[in-house]
Amino acid sequence: MNCIAVNANPSHLDAIVEIHLLAFKSFFLESLGKRFLKELYCGFISDPSGVCLVAVDGTVVVGFAAGTTQPDGFFRRLLRRRWHAFVLAGVASLARHPLRVGAKFFSALRYRGESPSDMPSATLLSSIGVAPSAKRRGIGKTLLSIFCEKAKESGAATVFLTTDRDKNDAVNQFYLSNGFTLHISFVKGKNRWMNLYTLSLLDEQPANWGPVLD
Repeated sequence: MNCIAVNANPSHLDAIVEIHLLAFKSFFLESLGKRFLKELYCGFISDPSGVCLVAVDGTVVVGFAAGTTQPDGFFRRLLRRRWHAFVLAGVASLARHPLRVGAKFFSALRYRGESPSDMPSATLLSSIGVAPSAKRRGIGKTLLSIFCEKAKESGAATVFLTTDRDKNDAVNQFYLSNGFTLHISFVKGKNRWMNLYTLSLLDEQPANWGPVLD
């Protein structure tokens, strides 16, 4: 059965969160729990600047991509509107692991994206994930292509993202092979090196990118 990519809606939230937890094991957002993640992805779906896509195989969600064309404004609006929900969502994780989760929780609440300072109109690709059962089918590549096309339609000139530099070769190679350029590497927290990648939407897109589906 062929996969199609569509704009996400609230009925997709549970599936998006489950795929996130499988795709980003041991990452800090995972430690904040399902409720926190659900609030975050609900924001990407509902905010006017949000871009949230799902890949669907029949009736099953097998992948997603999420981000925003206005990173700073998006996170400020999300926290202003839903701060109480994020606090409630993080209470259980904080109670279970106060030392491990505490600093990460407040860091997540303060997050504004790490937009390149010389690219004020850049769109943030916050996360992209594919279910383990659907790997090696080109789903991530197609979602990335459509996300960038949506960003371009919104008037953005650049898409950017951050990912771990070390022990993350497959992910780094994925973005490099799809036209992204390493903009800068920087340290986040305690010796965690991150790569910031950018893609100019003013350039012609790579010919091997998949079609735009809706």
